Amino acid sequence: MRSTLIGASSTPFLSRNFILICISNALVFFTFQLLLPTLPLFVREVGGRQDVVGLVIGVFTLAAVISRPWIGRWVDLRGRRDIYLISLLVFLVTTVSYLGMTAIWPLLILRAIHGLAWGAVTTTAGTVATDLIPSHRQGEGMGYYGLFTLISGAFGPFFGLWIIENYSFTVLFFISTCLVAIAWTAAQKIKYPPVSSISPAQLLERKARESFIPKGTGLPSLMVLCSTLTLGAISTYLPLFAADRKISNIGLFFTVYALAMVCSRLWSGKLFDRKGPLLGMISGLCFMTLSLILISFTQDLKGLLFSAILYGLGFGSVHPSLQAWTIQRASNDAKGRANGTFFAAFDLGIGLGSILAGLIVEWLGYSPMFLLCIVPIIFTVPLFLRAR
Repeated sequence: MRSTLIGASSTPFLSRNFILICISNALVFFTFQLLLPTLPLFVREVGGRQDVVGLVIGVFTLAAVISRPWIGRWVDLRGRRDIYLISLLVFLVTTVSYLGMTAIWPLLILRAIHGLAWGAVTTTAGTVATDLIPSHRQGEGMGYYGLFTLISGAFGPFFGLWIIENYSFTVLFFISTCLVAIAWTAAQKIKYPPVSSISPAQLLERKARESFIPKGTGLPSLMVLCSTLTLGAISTYLPLFAADRKISNIGLFFTVYALAMVCSRLWSGKLFDRKGPLLGMISGLCFMTLSLILISFTQDLKGLLFSAILYGLGFGSVHPSLQAWTIQRASNDAKGRANGTFFAAFDLGIGLGSILAGLIVEWLGYSPMFLLCIVPIIFTVPLFLRAR
C-alpha cells in the first residue's frame, strides 16, 4: 500500500514537529552555506580555472534540478518520512566524501551526487513543513520556516570562510558532516502527518495522469529562476571579486545579507497573507536591482555591506512571496510537486547563474557581470504581471 497526505490542515502551527523539521532543514542549509562561498576557493586549490569554478557549483544545482520533480512526485504518492530520511543519509555520505577530494573530475562527480541528495532533502522538508501549516497561514508559516534557514545562513558563509582562513578545508568538511548527522537525528524524531493509503493500481493510475509541474505553478517558478540567477552569480563570484579588489572580511557580506533577509521575512509573510504578492514582489525586485548596481561600482567593504542590506531585504521579500504563492496555486494533493517545481527553479537559477557568470567574467570582467544580472530581474516584472 502507498500513501498520500490527509488531514494536514488540522495540524497545530508551531508544533514540536514543525520546529524539528525547521531545525533539521536549517542544519542542512547551514552546511550548504558553509560550502557555498568556500568551494570556489577549494576548486582553485586543487587546480581549477575560473570557468571550472562555475561548473563545480553549476553541476550541484543542475543535479538538484533533475531530482526535484521526481522527488516531489514520489513525496505526493508515497509519503514523506522514508524519502526524507534516506535522502538525508545520502547527503551525509556525500558530505563526508569531500575529505578525500584532491582532483577536479572526482569532485565534479561528487558534486552531482550531492546535488541529487540536496534536491531530495530540501524538497521533502519543504513539503513536510507545508503539511504542518494551516492553509490560511501559509505565507506566515513559510516565513517562519524560512527564518530558520536564514538564521543559519546568516552565519554559515562567515564561519565557512573563517574556518578555512584559520584552520583548513579538512576541518570545514568534518564540521559539515557532523551538522548533517545532527539533522538526520532530528528528522528521526519527527511525527510525520497522518496519511491515507492507496492501492498499487491507484498509484499507477495517478502517476499516469499527473504531470511533474502542477497547474498554476509554472509562471511563479519561472520568476524564481530569474531572481536566483543573480544569487548564483553573487554566491559564487563575490568572494573572488573581493579578493581581486583586495577587500578582506568578505564573509561579513553574507552575514549582513542573511540578517537583512531575516528582518524582511518578519513582515513579508504576513504581508502576503493580507495583501497578496504585489507589494512584496515589486519592492523586493527594486531593492535587488539597486544592490547589484552598487556591487558593480563599489571599491570597499562598506559599499559591499550596504549592498548586502539591500539585496537581503529584496530577496527576503521576493523568495517567501513566490514560495507561498506557488503553494497557494497548487491543489492540496500536489504540494510535493509544487515544492519540487519551486526548488527546481531555485536551483536551476543558481546553477545557470554560476555558469553564465563565469563565462561573462572571463569575457568582460566582474563589474559588467554584476550589472548584467539586472536583466533577469527586469524580466521578472512582466512575468509577475501576467501571472496575476
